[in-house]
Amino acid sequence: MRFVKKRMAISVVSIGMSFILTACGTAAPKQQSAVNVHAVQAATGSIITNVEYSSVLKPFQTIAISPKIAGKVATVQANVGDEVQQGQVLFTLDSSDLQAQLQQQQANLEGSQVNYDKAQGSGYQQQLLQAEQTQQNAQITYNNAQDTYSKDQTLYNAGALSQQSLNNDKKSLDEATVALNSANANLNLLKEQSGPQSVQAAAAQVKQAQSAVNYAQVQVQNTTITSPITGTVSTRNVEVGEIASSATQAFTVIDTKTVVAEINVPDTTVTHLQKGQTVPVKISALNNKTVNGTINIISPAADKTNSYVVDVNIDNTNNELKAGMYTTVVLPAQEKDNILTVPNEAISIEDGVSYIYAVVNNTVDKIPVQVGISNDTMSEIVSGLKPGENVITEGQIFLNNGEKVKISKDNTSNTAKTTNATNSTDASNTNKTNPTKK
Repeated sequence: MRFVKKRMAISVVSIGMSFILTACGTAAPKQQSAVNVHAVQAATGSIITNVEYSSVLKPFQTIAISPKIAGKVATVQANVGDEVQQGQVLFTLDSSDLQAQLQQQQANLEGSQVNYDKAQGSGYQQQLLQAEQTQQNAQITYNNAQDTYSKDQTLYNAGALSQQSLNNDKKSLDEATVALNSANANLNLLKEQSGPQSVQAAAAQVKQAQSAVNYAQVQVQNTTITSPITGTVSTRNVEVGEIASSATQAFTVIDTKTVVAEINVPDTTVTHLQKGQTVPVKISALNNKTVNGTINIISPAADKTNSYVVDVNIDNTNNELKAGMYTTVVLPAQEKDNILTVPNEAISIEDGVSYIYAVVNNTVDKIPVQVGISNDTMSEIVSGLKPGENVITEGQIFLNNGEKVKISKDNTSNTAKTTNATNSTDASNTNKTNPTKK
């Protein structure tokens, strides 16, 4: 038994010595293997940065509709949610009193027209002609009587004519005088009462009566209230039997075939915008679905907060969007061309310093760099890196400076394509965002 225990002790000592020798380096060391990494080449390209502005969609047009005159509502022919066309009847007012007034004014017009026709008709011309002839005959008779009386008075003074003859001449002259005065008075009366002035007065009466008819017709037309635009009824505030007036906002019709996102932007952003420019708009209610909007209005002057009002129109012919939905308008803020760019994931920040892990001769080279502008995918490298250098895009924090690495061939090819596609997308977005840029 003692012999067995002694042999076991010797074996344990032997095993322990073998571990010690191995730890001391007597065994052959193994060579370190290179780590596979994902990398892309730094390339020259363009970057455009965006800034987002929140807004609430509103209709392109909102029209509040009220009657021009007060009256009792006779019919209501539209309701909330109805699609209405321009000129379509929304409601009517009771027009019975106005119809009676119109008929009265039309009767007055007919009477005035009759008087006018009489004033300038052939009957007046015939009367005037007869009066002129009578006056002319009376004038001739008077002239003859006056001449005879003057001659006979000379003869009477010379004793060659009797008193009776002179008296007869005087009677004839007096009768001629009365006849002439009557003829003159009758002619003057016709001229004054039925002459050109009377025709003008009759014409004025016709014109006045026609104006009264026109006004009454307009008042009757005002009892029918129509939609001034094509759109959707959003509010209705009248019922049959109620009294509506111009102070009553009876209906509201909105045009939502185009909806508007209104935003306020600072002067640093408005300089990058122009009317007609296409910009992306995210719709919160549709899981941030992005649609195209068109800048329609840019305020020419800033408000008190030095902001500019910008209206972005969005096509809504499919009625997918509703007024009141929350949106985010994405606008370009800054743009640079021909700059050195890398994917954002290639940049690591340690103690406030930006680093790029480059692959140089299959070895990690940790390079401090200065970063310029960035967007969601790419960043500008101002200094510290050269075009064409391979930069690691994944797992940099697990690598050490000087560590052996191997760029994955499959990943390099795919990553390079991804990098080119990213640059191409940026350029495409740049053209869409700034359509005038060549």
